[in-house]
Amino acid sequence: MMQLLLSWSNINNNTPLFRDAENENLYYYEGKFNVGAIKLLEILGEWQPQWGIKDGNFTNSTILGGDPDGINVTTAGFYKLTVNVDEMTYTFTEIDASNAATYTTIGLVGEGTSVGWPNEDNPTPDIELTKSTFNEHIWYAQNVTLTEGSIKFRAEKAWDVNWGAGTFPSGQGTFGGPDIPAMEGTYNVWFNDLT
Repeated sequence: MMQLLLSWSNINNNTPLFRDAENENLYYYEGKFNVGAIKLLEILGEWQPQWGIKDGNFTNSTILGGDPDGINVTTAGFYKLTVNVDEMTYTFTEIDASNAATYTTIGLVGEGTSVGWPNEDNPTPDIELTKSTFNEHIWYAQNVTLTEGSIKFRAEKAWDVNWGAGTFPSGQGTFGGPDIPAMEGTYNVWFNDLT
């Protein structure tokens, strides 16, 4: 796992990057950044190894034998960060999120959850994700117990806006996409409604 270090805490809900389904060395994140330096961590709660830059090149603490510098964000806004840990490259590109929809709630439902699918007796059983206080497009829930079965994400406790994917545990949901095939376990769940 690769996680984005924004608040200089290695345990403060650092947002994970999306791992490419076809290239395990490629990671993405689209979201809000403030002015300042950012780094990436590999292990939740651990400072090492960490990724950043040195002399303009993307690198990590294992290669350097010490901490790299942070990637400097000079203007606050929404950006796409792409890193390739095999090729040791990164790109940081500004994106326009001004027209992106924002939601009051994002929930997780399905037979693979503890709440099941909505029905007439229980139309809104959603496991509600928490909206990030820093970025209104990032949602998370910790220690979610799942069983083998289908799940989906949906907005506003209704089916008008929902996302699914054919992969688990990490994948890219599509609007109205297929059910997600969950596997039994306890998970920290993250959802980025921009991507």
